[in-house]
Amino acid sequence: MNTEKKSEWLNVKNILVALVGIIVMYFIVTTLVDLRFQALEIATKVRISDQEALLDKIAEITARNGADSVTESIIKDCSVTERIQFDTLLGHLNNGLDKTELVELERLFGRCGRFFSDRKSVMVSRLSREVEIYSDYVDQLSTITGHSQTTSFPVGEWEALAKAERKQAEYSVELVRLQDAIISTLLLGKNAESEEINEILKQVQEVQTNLYEAKKATIDITNSLSSL
Repeated sequence: MNTEKKSEWLNVKNILVALVGIIVMYFIVTTLVDLRFQALEIATKVRISDQEALLDKIAEITARNGADSVTESIIKDCSVTERIQFDTLLGHLNNGLDKTELVELERLFGRCGRFFSDRKSVMVSRLSREVEIYSDYVDQLSTITGHSQTTSFPVGEWEALAKAERKQAEYSVELVRLQDAIISTLLLGKNAESEEINEILKQVQEVQTNLYEAKKATIDITNSLSSL
């Protein structure tokens, strides 16, 4: 009888020990998981902070139509001599150029005319890509913390800035196309007062207005980001 009671006691004791062990193990695992999530949260916040610093740098360069080392290695300008000659001829286009000068301007246009718009486009692509990475980091943080972080970080503002800069780049490319169209039309023998040239100039004015609005939007968004 005593042996049976002793056996029952040992069984209960073993069960209690097992339960305590399970509870302790649960708390250990939970603590380790919490610590790991805390470490991931801290690491992700550091990535977000670093990405914001990179975005500030790229946005500043893009806004002044500059280029970073990556873009400079991709987009090359024409030679200094060609650039001076091109800018000089282009500056005198409104005053009238003879056929030889127009032919030379068209040649130089192919080498120099698209440099600044191409450089702007590449920088805008860089900015857009880094904004996507920034958004991904914020999404990762939302997953880690279990609630949305989109209101804690200016993802929408950065996306709006990239969009406004992209519009600027598109309008800059369009202006270059219209410049080329003016030169080609003049080479066909049309004078500066012709209907064809006037039609192109109307398009130029419209694009310039759109470009101004896009630049204004960029400035407004940048100021908003700076105040955060």
